[in-house]
Amino acid sequence: MSALIPPAQLRWRRVFPGHEAQLRELRGWLTDLLPACPARDDVAAVATELAANAVTHTGSGRGGFFAVEVTWAAGMVRVAVADGGDPSEPRFDADPGPLSERGRGLVIVRSLAARTGVCGDARSRLVWADVPWHGAGAGEPPRFSPGLEAAIRDGSAELADRHAGVVTWFGSATLQWWALPSYPEVGGLVCAPSPGELARKLDSLQPSPVPTPRRYPQRRGAMARSAGIAPRGSMLRAPRHAPVGAVSLQEC
Repeated sequence: MSALIPPAQLRWRRVFPGHEAQLRELRGWLTDLLPACPARDDVAAVATELAANAVTHTGSGRGGFFAVEVTWAAGMVRVAVADGGDPSEPRFDADPGPLSERGRGLVIVRSLAARTGVCGDARSRLVWADVPWHGAGAGEPPRFSPGLEAAIRDGSAELADRHAGVVTWFGSATLQWWALPSYPEVGGLVCAPSPGELARKLDSLQPSPVPTPRRYPQRRGAMARSAGIAPRGSMLRAPRHAPVGAVSLQEC
């Protein structure tokens, strides 16, 4: 492995249960993570509002989780929160009005952030905000070597291609690859020493579709269908399976 070089960014990730009490835990984590200055208060406020929105308005607060990623680069901290999904999409450009009970937290985020964004769909979304950082510790933090950074990017791309609906990341402290699948049978985190092994674990854990009971055909058309031959005027339809999982915590 090549020697460490001056950094461009540092990234932390953490998964929280979807309970309102975890918002205090989130603020404490950020307080321990970042040096004290006014900018840290802005980052904590933005993260808390995005997480509160996830707990209140998405599947995260209905027995799910929310994941927080903090990316610290020179002059900017990006806060991204992956939620449990909801049919309605959060909008930073909407005016909630003085009597509205929804969307006021996003107004606070918009006022503190230089840029904001949303990606994903009703199954899960990633909501992010870039908060200017000009206080203590504004110098660049340490980073992995270029070769390891490239390997992490390649591994993330591999996992995103094979399991696009699952939250995955590389743990800089454990040096392991991690995933948070939403399969009911798993109920927790999954880790492996390489992205390939993690992908194979996820393959083995993914629920299989429930097979359709077979019936003995009674008519000629039914016999043809059972053999995979479509009788005239009919159409064979492939089974449809609902996708599962959450968006990956990658930059949009």
